[in-house]
Amino acid sequence: MSNEPTTTVPAGKSRWLVLAVIALSFLPVTIDSTVLYLAIPALTRDLGASGTEILWIMDIYPLTMAGLVLMAGPLGDRFGQRNLLLTGLGIFGLASGFAAFAPSPALLIACRVGLALGGCMIIPSSLALVRRIFTDPRERGIAIGVWGAVASAGSALGPVIGGVLLEHFWWGSVFLVNLPLAFIGIAIISHRLGNEPQPTMAPIEPLTALAGIIGLVGLVYAVKAVAHGDGASPGVLAGGLGGLFLLGLFARRQWRAPVPMLDLRLFLNPRFSLGVLTAAGPILVLVGFVLVFMQHLQFVQARSPLAAGLVIVPLDVAAALAAPLAGYLLPRFGLRGLGLLALATAMAGYGLLLGAGPAGATLGAMVLLGLGHGAAMALATASIMAAAPAEKAGAAASIESVAYEIGTGLGIALFGSLIGIVYTLGHTGAGESIGATLAAAAALGGEAGDALAAAGRAAFDQGFRVVLGAALGVLALIALALFRLLPAEKTQVQAKPTLGKAGG
Repeated sequence: MSNEPTTTVPAGKSRWLVLAVIALSFLPVTIDSTVLYLAIPALTRDLGASGTEILWIMDIYPLTMAGLVLMAGPLGDRFGQRNLLLTGLGIFGLASGFAAFAPSPALLIACRVGLALGGCMIIPSSLALVRRIFTDPRERGIAIGVWGAVASAGSALGPVIGGVLLEHFWWGSVFLVNLPLAFIGIAIISHRLGNEPQPTMAPIEPLTALAGIIGLVGLVYAVKAVAHGDGASPGVLAGGLGGLFLLGLFARRQWRAPVPMLDLRLFLNPRFSLGVLTAAGPILVLVGFVLVFMQHLQFVQARSPLAAGLVIVPLDVAAALAAPLAGYLLPRFGLRGLGLLALATAMAGYGLLLGAGPAGATLGAMVLLGLGHGAAMALATASIMAAAPAEKAGAAASIESVAYEIGTGLGIALFGSLIGIVYTLGHTGAGESIGATLAAAAALGGEAGDALAAAGRAAFDQGFRVVLGAALGVLALIALALFRLLPAEKTQVQAKPTLGKAGG
């Protein structure tokens, strides 16, 4: 008799309906990491947000999620992934409603914390449910590919949705679109799925969990502060060192525990470890690239927010197509072969932009980027979930979610800082950013203003090319790790016999 936990769901086409609802429930969580990219001018104007407050509005979401999601998956394993998902959808919907009408930067930051609290429950529970609903390995590969498509395309879709809404409505509308999706998800999932907790899982240790959460938040905060140029302050140093210490205590306790809350022994499996790397690296590159590319389209190419957002649409479409296809082909060609092909495809897209410039071959570059990143995210997720036993699906999903959120946060910080450093070194005119330079140029007017604006755009374009080169370098390192550490097996991510009769 199989000991694999299953999730009660009607047979036949109904499970694909549930998959579609789960994907739609997960989509706003990924979109919200980037949906405010184009709203920065509106937030500055309407709320009077300072530069520091803007950074916190942007960064508090992935920073909080990275810490809280660490424990969310194991809690779902213990109390039931369906209930965790429903709770997350409820919190996410409420926080979205409050965020849309936040009257001040401080309250908007608080609402973003609420969004992260709901999101940290949605991400691991949605993936764990997909892992349990689809017991056939081939169907599971396609289903995880769909989930991966949402993960890879959602962040890039954020500026598109933000651009469309900001063209016609106020900045708060980017949050209101979450409400109907949360309501639909709650209605269908509560009706179609049964909750199946596993009370025999590891006992909850509040102090240990708190050490892990605070430690991870402190460490990520320190890394982001260093990337923003604030690494010398005592608070940042204390946060980084304290975070490392608390994470060390947490890891030591989990490693020695007979039944750990978060099984770190999963990292002993190289496919799991490389899956985590392949989840964090490409999303770091993609989110950081989109952040800089959106600025390039608006400041250098003088596109409107809507026009800039529409440029990313081919990337989203290609990613949505590539992820399920990668899940389908994975049992035939293996993680290493498809992984290297996916990363090479993404690298070709960045290389096309680097060689031809953003004005030429942009459509082809966006398609290549979408195909490569969509496939890479799907392969990473499939590798992680296949390497973990089904009863630890929530814990494995939490680890991937941490990797995803750290990648998102560091992508914003590192690539945003890189473009700032290169811009400052290459441009000595007014303003420390391209936005400030163009504002100064408009105020100056005449030929002198035109010359200042042209110099600023040229400096930012040079910085954009440096960012493209950095993106190529990161993906090349991940590809090298895949090639050196993974065997060229065609069926390496098939479900293991210990996962039960249906998935065997």
